Amino acid sequence: MAICPNCGANNNDNAKFCSSCGGALPVSAPVQPQPQAQPVQPAYQQPVQPAYQQPVYQAPVIQQQVQPVKNTVKNNGMCTAGFVLSLIGIFTVGLTSIFGLIFSVIGLIVSGKKKEGGKGKAIAGIIMSVIMIILVISVYVISFSSSLSNYIDKAEAVAESVRSGSVDDDKDIDYVKMIEKNNWITMGDNSYMVFDKKNKSFTYYQSYLDTSDNYYSGTYHIYAGQDAFDYITEDLDELGVEKDELRQMINMNEEYEMDNLICICLDYDELIVDGERQDREPWTIHYYGFYLTPEEDGETYNVLDVANMEAMSYVTFVLEKDFKDYFGSSANSAYGTDSVTTSDHITDPVTTSATDTYIEPTYDGDTEVMGDSTTGYVFLTEGTWDYWTEADGMGDYYLAREQRINRDTSAIINLTVMPQVYNKGEGVDISLIVESSVQSLQDSDDVTNAYYTKTTLGGFEAYEIYSQYKDGMILSVWYFYDNEDRLHYVSVEYYSSDIASYNMVKDTFTMYH
Repeated sequence: MAICPNCGANNNDNAKFCSSCGGALPVSAPVQPQPQAQPVQPAYQQPVQPAYQQPVYQAPVIQQQVQPVKNTVKNNGMCTAGFVLSLIGIFTVGLTSIFGLIFSVIGLIVSGKKKEGGKGKAIAGIIMSVIMIILVISVYVISFSSSLSNYIDKAEAVAESVRSGSVDDDKDIDYVKMIEKNNWITMGDNSYMVFDKKNKSFTYYQSYLDTSDNYYSGTYHIYAGQDAFDYITEDLDELGVEKDELRQMINMNEEYEMDNLICICLDYDELIVDGERQDREPWTIHYYGFYLTPEEDGETYNVLDVANMEAMSYVTFVLEKDFKDYFGSSANSAYGTDSVTTSDHITDPVTTSATDTYIEPTYDGDTEVMGDSTTGYVFLTEGTWDYWTEADGMGDYYLAREQRINRDTSAIINLTVMPQVYNKGEGVDISLIVESSVQSLQDSDDVTNAYYTKTTLGGFEAYEIYSQYKDGMILSVWYFYDNEDRLHYVSVEYYSSDIASYNMVKDTFTMYH
């Protein structure tokens, strides 16, 4: 058997190639006698092909794709804060812009060193802050320049006034402080207003001669200049003083200016009469007018020329230290030393045009009488009556006036004669005055009822206005012309429980005594 040298398979002896792998098998040749040397040719051998081996399967190796890691950058907090503060500064007129600028600059520097984000916000914050700061500085520079210009103009005006000898002292007065740090006496009845600046309170005495009894008290507010103008025409618009009307008033009098315009608001808390507090709800009175500094005989005086906005009447307050010098001997006539006596009673009947029969009232020698031959008289037959004023005593405006208050009921009687311009000969129509007054009362939020009727008072044909207020107080007013064609204003303020005071005025008023 021939064994294949290549694969080791058994083959037939005569086989030349392996039946298994195809490789050449060795040949066994017989021994031949040796011939002459011939060139030996190599035996041809078929190339041995490698044995076939089935390839071994290997699973492919799957490599996981690795995503690149992003390098996140942290934003700088100072940059964000600076941007926000700068943005807020736009809406607060630069209030936070300076802080926005500081934070933005610091944030920009720090973020650069630490390689943090937010540089864009910081730059935006810096730009916004710088713009706002420049705008604010510009406004202040313009405002300062204007103020400086005004100051220079005023300084030059003062210098010119000094050179010309006509310095206006009113310009140097702080009117609010001047009013509240001093005490004031009213002209006519010498009632006495005392302010307590520390507590913002006041006490209004019936007479400066007696501060132990008979007074009002409460709290106050005082306004001057433009503040007074705005308060009168806006906060007190229900009282009917219009802006154009007030401007016209200022322009009509050379002593009236916007600077010395004042408004005094008195919130009354209590009324003390004869040592006892009266049962009355708190109420408020507003006075508006002007702080004047008239000169007489080389002396300068301080005067409050104001009107009662609720009662539509006038009053003059004079600084306490100026009072006696300003009015002279009239300051000593408090409590009516010139009041009427009862010895000259005239019984002649009054001739009037009234259609009703008039009976002249009579009284005995012990009856107290208020008034005089100009104001007319009322016989005070009910209660105890004191001299009084409700801040209504402007003597240089009215021709004559007298008022009394009932200690027991707080009723107030007012006898007033209007000035010359209201005389009948001047063409004044009472009906127009009455209708205007009633309309004002009806428009008031404090009045619940108001109307007028034709009647008689003291034998004279008159118009009577009746009005009732929310606090229960009733105000009755009579307008009439006397025999000398002078316009009279007679009123009584009372409560329904004190109808006797009303009847007393209606039944006893007379022009003769």
